[in-house]
Amino acid sequence: MEKIKSAFFLLAFMTCQASAASFSAAQIAQFKQLPQAEQQALAKQYGVNLSDLTSSSSSAPVVPQETIQPRTVNVTNVVQGVPQTNQPKNTLIDFGYDLFSGQPSSYTPVDDLPAPNNYMIAPGDEINVQLFGNQNQSYSLNVSRDGSIQFPSLGPIQVAGQEFSELKSDLTKRIKKQILGVNVSISLGALRTMQVYVAGDVYQPGAYNIPSLATVTQALIAAGGFRKTGSLRNIVVRRNHQIVNRLDLYDLLLQGNTENDIRLQPGDTVFVGAKGPSATITGKVRRPAVYETKPGETLGDLLKNAGGSKADAYLQQVEVKRYQSNGVHIITADLTAASGRDLALKDGDRVSFKKISDQLQNAVLVRGAVTRQGAYAYHEGMKVSDLFTNASDDLLPNTDQRYALVVREFGSRHQIKVLQFNLSEALSSPSNSQNLALQDSDQIFVFSDELNVKAWQEPKPVDHNAGQGSKRGGQAKQALDPTTGVQLVKDSQVTTNLFESQEEIDQQAGPDSRQTLLKPIIERLRQQAINGQPLAVYEVSGEVTFPGAYPLVENASLKSALAAAGGLLESASKDQAELTRAVVMPGEVALNHHKFDLSKILSNQVPDFRLVSKDRIEIQQKTNWSLNNKVEIQGEVRHPGTYTIGKGENIADLVARAGGLTQYAYPVGAIFSREVLRVQEQERMKMLSENLRQEIASLALRRQTTSAQYTTSPTDALSVVKDLNTVPAMGRLVINLPSILRGDEAQDVMLENGDKLFIPPTRNTVSVLGQVQMASNFTFDSSKSVQEYINMTGGEKKQADIDRIYVIRANGSVMLPNQSYWFARDTQRLEPGDAIIVPIDTDYLDGLSALSTASQIMYQIGVAWSAIN
Repeated sequence: MEKIKSAFFLLAFMTCQASAASFSAAQIAQFKQLPQAEQQALAKQYGVNLSDLTSSSSSAPVVPQETIQPRTVNVTNVVQGVPQTNQPKNTLIDFGYDLFSGQPSSYTPVDDLPAPNNYMIAPGDEINVQLFGNQNQSYSLNVSRDGSIQFPSLGPIQVAGQEFSELKSDLTKRIKKQILGVNVSISLGALRTMQVYVAGDVYQPGAYNIPSLATVTQALIAAGGFRKTGSLRNIVVRRNHQIVNRLDLYDLLLQGNTENDIRLQPGDTVFVGAKGPSATITGKVRRPAVYETKPGETLGDLLKNAGGSKADAYLQQVEVKRYQSNGVHIITADLTAASGRDLALKDGDRVSFKKISDQLQNAVLVRGAVTRQGAYAYHEGMKVSDLFTNASDDLLPNTDQRYALVVREFGSRHQIKVLQFNLSEALSSPSNSQNLALQDSDQIFVFSDELNVKAWQEPKPVDHNAGQGSKRGGQAKQALDPTTGVQLVKDSQVTTNLFESQEEIDQQAGPDSRQTLLKPIIERLRQQAINGQPLAVYEVSGEVTFPGAYPLVENASLKSALAAAGGLLESASKDQAELTRAVVMPGEVALNHHKFDLSKILSNQVPDFRLVSKDRIEIQQKTNWSLNNKVEIQGEVRHPGTYTIGKGENIADLVARAGGLTQYAYPVGAIFSREVLRVQEQERMKMLSENLRQEIASLALRRQTTSAQYTTSPTDALSVVKDLNTVPAMGRLVINLPSILRGDEAQDVMLENGDKLFIPPTRNTVSVLGQVQMASNFTFDSSKSVQEYINMTGGEKKQADIDRIYVIRANGSVMLPNQSYWFARDTQRLEPGDAIIVPIDTDYLDGLSALSTASQIMYQIGVAWSAIN
């Protein structure tokens, strides 16, 4: 009940402070726990509108019916009056002011506070007495206005003016003397309130009723804290017109010193003076803010108030901006010296602590294919072997120990030079010349050989259902060729390509590869190349593991260049290589080409030569080195599949290696495709598509500017172009396989990598397509003529061009029969697999409509790819 009354007491105080105060739901809930009669009595007593307190909205303001003075405060549950403003980020605050603002997080009654033994008893206090022994009684005795308590059976006892310890001693003796056989326990109950005054630069100055144990800081909290113009360091307590205490809140906030936070007495006045001089401290300090200063305080004192400097603060040059009569002056103070720390502060000083440099000092940096990248402490006489004491632990499994670099800065322009060394030799023999001596700030680059060790050590799970065909009688897998559209026969066993191209390897370059790690080094060497200082870069190309550009190291030679490029490939020719050197002459640059015997240099038969700026080394390939040229032969041969070929092999050789033709083969209809031709055909189709778009645009313009009529709209024409783009390029080369197999070398074709040959089975059909009544396929009859086949489809349509009928042979060639001998089958015989094409008469409709029809025919005759399939 007492707690609820105290909560209501708080509400009454707040209603006197502000006419629009808002209360939490917990506070109103406490008041609602009182009986209705007590609610009405309290509301009437303290001038509070009861309907506002009992309304459902907890945020409704409680407006007092009349002003009540002085204010009665429970200092542990007061809502602070200092408004919280939305300050922008990175805005410096005035230190300490926010600690006296805001709403407490919980309701804590002041009755629970312990009373000290020297507490002075006065009217309004409550004394609890408990008797036990012969009697078991409890009494709550209030100190009356005359300073006495009314103890049952003992009469009035004067207690006012006594300290609490004295009261306990005297009262215990008297009770035991008059009531025999009892023990006594005495404690303080509810304490009295007292009236004090809070004045000066506080949020709400005035008179306050506060608990008798309240201190100076609690009185300040009751007044809502400080205004921004108030001083935290000049707070005085006046008693009987004299100053009895001075309080510097920085002692409390920064050191936890409560020595001067004395308990107040009735009638005391707490006065907050105006804010004194201040200084601002920013940058690399623990607690940047605006601090109030006292006379005699120094820069060292200000730094101490700010919590000290951060680890990355540069103390040798601390900037102090000071206002003087002729403007702002800059003072640079060294806080590592006593003179800097003792610099006296002045009002308005702005102190800024800068950041130290991020440049590593006394360190070397290791990057690349190592277990632990990063900076390592440098010491005098340090060598490479000091960084990698255990190769198996310090290096990755795929580290290329034959090639590593040291990048070293020099000069005022931070230029770099590059040193190359063999990491394996440096670690195996520390006295070896490859174990380079390091300098402060060196960077060591270690490269990988780009072997995917993880994939090697952690293979993908094997699909045990794969390859079942080969285990059950050697069944072959069927696949559809995306180029020709025919069914391909492939072995069920999965084969590995042992001759992966360098381009495919480069695409898998990792973060520790030469390609990745050398890029910033090459770029920096290019930037520092100026007139008179040549570019320190050379290039290795051809048959090496890692062709590309490399930094020109000190004493670079051919052997060091080959080590940088990862060594020679198996395909490299050692009898002859080429060096291209740029010779700078006045006004021009000449390129000199020099052939040399690589094998003699590698075997030390002739001296190695030094490299210079912009040298280019070309390692040539062995003659006729081609291990990855593959062709496919499918269809009616005895052993279809993929074959590796050498230079000079032709179609006849391929058919012979495949075991020759089967009895069902139809060599006249053989389809031969080549990737180069397919690419060329695709490009021509793109060019044709672009030309058609331009023609359509011209057609649309003519339709708008002339009265001519066209049977095809531009929209329809654009759909033709779209259809044309979807027609796949075939890359077909027309061959005469029967002549080739008979030994006609003039008809034979030399094979290239990626060629495909398909020999279809005999298909005894003839197709009729184009402007006929019903396009169809018919069984081949050597006795029938072209016209007879056309008549079997119902004859030509009205728009057919009968004067330009042509035949597409099964091998892809086109037959244009002589008009005078059109039906002379002895000179123009039809063959199985032929397609008779009846074109549209271009005079019957405009050109674009003809093109549309032609596009449809192209789909229909997509020549043998779809027909043969």
